[in-house]
Amino acid sequence: MLRTRSRRFTACVLTAASAMLATTALTFTADAAPKPTPKDAPKDSVKVLDWLADKQSDTKPDRLRVGSEWTAHAHLYTHKKGRPGKKIGDASSRCSVVDLTRHGYVALCHRVLRTDDGSISLSDSIDRFGRYPHGGRSAVTGGTGKYVDAEGEAEITFIDGDLARFRILLDD
Repeated sequence: MLRTRSRRFTACVLTAASAMLATTALTFTADAAPKPTPKDAPKDSVKVLDWLADKQSDTKPDRLRVGSEWTAHAHLYTHKKGRPGKKIGDASSRCSVVDLTRHGYVALCHRVLRTDDGSISLSDSIDRFGRYPHGGRSAVTGGTGKYVDAEGEAEITFIDGDLARFRILLDD
């Protein structure tokens, strides 16, 4: 009789443990579902900003090497048919070279775009190989004011040495 009780108790414990494991597995599976990206978000929830930056100054060295750093400052405008429209603020960046070849370099940059409504912070690593236009994607890492808790990505295109286009997709 003692053996039967022991077996029943063991069976109950194993059944309860199995039920707990199954519940835990379902919870982890639900948490692992992919998060929506700006492409997956409904079109009405994505805000698109299209701005041009006209460089005013920079400290980029003439001869680059891995580790070279510089800052740049630009006036920020709305984009109007490929030309600067209304002035809305300024843009600053701090970059450093992380890879250098005879074809060009890769720069790791942090950028801040400031407007009267607030600022947007961007972070990227962009290739600068060959002829213009250069460009790449940048992560929106935050913001202030109207752009507080900003999330999304920006497409940056360096049109020539002094003009850059920022097409920013905010998905919040």
